[in-house]
Amino acid sequence: MRYGDWLKSLALAAAAAGCATAVPQERLAASRGTIRAAEEVGADKVPSAALHLQLAREQTEQANRLIKQGENHRADYLLQRAEADAKLAVALAREAPLRTQAKDAMEKVQALKGKTAQ
Repeated sequence: MRYGDWLKSLALAAAAAGCATAVPQERLAASRGTIRAAEEVGADKVPSAALHLQLAREQTEQANRLIKQGENHRADYLLQRAEADAKLAVALAREAPLRTQAKDAMEKVQALKGKTAQ
């Protein structure tokens, strides 16, 4: 390996190490923000959403421990999963009242159909 190539490799490794530190911190903040959003829409009160919210919390805690141990790549992976679970919790929590409204509307339609058939 030539000296110039060696310097390029060293520079790339240093840049990657710097990014590896920044990315988990950014993802950690994003994950925590999405968890807060899930809590605000009431994900704890919807069983399917609560499960994913709990997974997101646990994954975020574990990732935080990994960051402290210098395991940034593993932490980054866990934070990606945590954010995905938190986003799913938000979606499920928002969907629950809509599902109830749709069910109520269908029951009203069925009742009206029954009245008109008589």
